[in-house]
Amino acid sequence: MNERQSYIAVTQGAECQHWLEQSLADVGEIVPADTPSIERILQLADAVGAAAVFVELSPAGYRQETSMIEGLIAAKPYLPVLVVSRTVDQDMLLASMRVGARDFITIGTRASDLLAVVKRLAPKNSASILPANSNGGGRITGVLSARPGSDAPMLAMHLALAIQESKPTLLLDLGVPHGDITLFLGLTASYSFIDAVRSLRRIDSTLIQTGFGSHKSGLSVLSMPDEPWSSGQFTSADVYVLLRTLRQHFAHIVINMGGMARSEFLMLLLKNVDQLILLVEQSVPSCRQNLQLLKHLRDEKFDLKQTGLVVDRYLSQMPPDAESIAQSFGLPLLGTLPPSGMARLATMNSGESMFELAPGDAYAVSIRQLARSLTGASMQPAGMGQGWWHRFKDVLSARWMKA
Repeated sequence: MNERQSYIAVTQGAECQHWLEQSLADVGEIVPADTPSIERILQLADAVGAAAVFVELSPAGYRQETSMIEGLIAAKPYLPVLVVSRTVDQDMLLASMRVGARDFITIGTRASDLLAVVKRLAPKNSASILPANSNGGGRITGVLSARPGSDAPMLAMHLALAIQESKPTLLLDLGVPHGDITLFLGLTASYSFIDAVRSLRRIDSTLIQTGFGSHKSGLSVLSMPDEPWSSGQFTSADVYVLLRTLRQHFAHIVINMGGMARSEFLMLLLKNVDQLILLVEQSVPSCRQNLQLLKHLRDEKFDLKQTGLVVDRYLSQMPPDAESIAQSFGLPLLGTLPPSGMARLATMNSGESMFELAPGDAYAVSIRQLARSLTGASMQPAGMGQGWWHRFKDVLSARWMKA
């Protein structure tokens, strides 16, 4: 979602990667390659729109490493490959230059010198530096909130459903608690986000149709599994590649990140979104926690240009007003959402969306307005039909009868 560049790092330890991250923190992010295979590095470079690749050479293995560099350059001649090493070894220097490396840099070089090299060698019009979604892939909208609960998944679910009415949409439910959206929609999930990461090479339209959760509206859903998992089960490269693959199959992706702990995984997701909604309640505890989260993002130098604020459970007659909250956050106000307590409860307990149960409720109307503002699409509310309370009672009664 930002203009910062991405650089692939093929390193042999934390020292080199840390030096690169510190030196280039102001201009871009370092994406570590999880394996030194040419195929994987090229896949990752395409996924992040890499501006350059850094390869660390070692005296013992530089022949194999320079062979890999030669393969990278043959496949992407306009993508700069820069060699880094702890020492300046004449044999390594000559070998790397012969295969086409653009420069040889000693680990620990001053940040200003490294920045000068990167800026000098960065391609100006190469396809290798285009953003990951510039090739016609789908856009990603993130919904973020510091507090776990039902508010973020409720917003993400209805936003995705509204967008689905005009374009194929995927909803990634990665927030805390896990799997709430699956329950809200009455879906059974047998294939999870972790499964998708583990089967990157197999993801195609067939797997999406048969493995991903599918709502009757056509919305595809992929959630975190109920069983315990850790970010150690996948690498950052896996997530980059997965999101790029999913962009090719969907015109829009909505990610629920509500309640997620501050972590490398969260920052990785945020770096891949094109627009971000920060959801905050009209209460002191919610404002306080979300301001802390926003400060964390700013400390991490996250670009907030495409970030906006939505105030949830909003009562216009109660202070503080939405404009004041947005001003305190330093973010543009995208909209407000009413409490709509009965309609929300009906949605959570029935397996039906508010668009079905209460299409005229102020919450449903506000979500459609938000979807229009984010996508520019023309999304008309569905017919009012019978009252939502009567429909809710009918649906709920039917579900209890089956139990």
